[in-house]
Amino acid sequence: MSTIGIKKKKAVSTSPEDLILTVFKKCAGKSGCDVCRLHMEDDCLFFPELYRLQDKTEESRLSVSTKDLRHLLDLCTLCGLCPCPDIRMLILQAKAAFIDENGISLSSRIISDVEMIGRWGTTFSKVVNKLNRLTSVSPILKKALNVHPERHLPVFPKESFFLWAKKRGLSSLKNNNSRSSSKVAYFAGCSAGYLFPEVGKAAVNILERNDIEVFVPPQECCGMPLIMEGDKKTALKKIHRNIESLLRYVQNGYDIVCSCPTCGYFFKKLLLENAYYSESFQEKAGAGNKVMKVPFGLGEKKFITVPKEIYQKLLKDDGYFSSLDPLKRIELSNKVKDMGEYLLSIHVNHKLNTSLTCSDNPMVYYAPCHQREQEIGQPYYRLLKSFPGSDIIQIKGVMQCCGMGGHLGYKTSFHPHTLKIGEPLFERLLVEKDRTIITDCLSCRIQFQQIISRKVFHPLEML
Repeated sequence: MSTIGIKKKKAVSTSPEDLILTVFKKCAGKSGCDVCRLHMEDDCLFFPELYRLQDKTEESRLSVSTKDLRHLLDLCTLCGLCPCPDIRMLILQAKAAFIDENGISLSSRIISDVEMIGRWGTTFSKVVNKLNRLTSVSPILKKALNVHPERHLPVFPKESFFLWAKKRGLSSLKNNNSRSSSKVAYFAGCSAGYLFPEVGKAAVNILERNDIEVFVPPQECCGMPLIMEGDKKTALKKIHRNIESLLRYVQNGYDIVCSCPTCGYFFKKLLLENAYYSESFQEKAGAGNKVMKVPFGLGEKKFITVPKEIYQKLLKDDGYFSSLDPLKRIELSNKVKDMGEYLLSIHVNHKLNTSLTCSDNPMVYYAPCHQREQEIGQPYYRLLKSFPGSDIIQIKGVMQCCGMGGHLGYKTSFHPHTLKIGEPLFERLLVEKDRTIITDCLSCRIQFQQIISRKVFHPLEML
């Protein structure tokens, strides 16, 4: 174990080119699956380019260049809509391998460290916001950070959610005499923590209104922006510290709740990658010497047994997160809940106490990609629709995506792509011009406010 608790592993010689070419073998060509050729054409940038390159190589009989492979990787936003988790993880591993070989640019390192930007931006918000408004300064900042000229820079609040929570005493554990029957450790995430503190405050207010003890634990960025940029080393350090911090409070009886669907998707889905195949879990599950226990189906974890002699070479915990304790990854993943999921469970059991007023407030709700990929239904829509007088409609379509891709949407090279991916969704929202736009993804919120120029709200703010 290293000083940060990440196990040292022998270096794997697989090159980034080999990793991404494995995706070609799995997804294109005569021996590959081309299911996504049919249904990802209008909703994804990665797969159409993958197939274009594959068709080009078959026609020219020339290999795909490293430059084309790198460009292909940059087109993946990890929206999670593609059907194969192993493909997503190969893409992440290839991104990290390219960074290991070539390093990461200063602008990419800065723009992907959302936590650092948020912390400094809120601390010096008065100065930063003033500089952003100066027409002589803003273009220079954008160029230095490789931000697209048309992309609006964020306006930082005077006070972060984390500072507000600290002043309220929410960063300190309550004594054991608390009257609350339920206790929540709230993982706000960087966007609610630094850019939209009103969402974090709304989360606290509705939990406290329902007599739930709220604690805001020490937390760092979930790691998704860093992972997307290929900065695996920095990401794993932050992920490890979050695991250790959050599990400490799980053991003290706290439920871990996220209001950010991207943070939730990371903890509940990505972090689990291959963890059940680890020797530690197989031993704990009592699988024995002849069989392996493999998760099967949705909802509550169910397992089937498979012959170990056949599958142990295929099913291994040797992926992106394998240096992190697999049992801790499993424990945390199974303890994290989406805030909408958590509130709906309260509402189903006994009426949720909110301040929602539905009269004269027609709404249109968009369930973001990372919320849909958690496979928890659409709890916020169910909640908002359940109140008397509610007038809410839902944007339907399992492949709909805003295209923002978190910090990627700011980048000069990616901003035009965000418009292409999100165009069908923008057109759908523009039709509902008299309805308030509701979404639980703050990255989507940034995108909608940029493109549609309308105010957007998190469901928690409405509740």
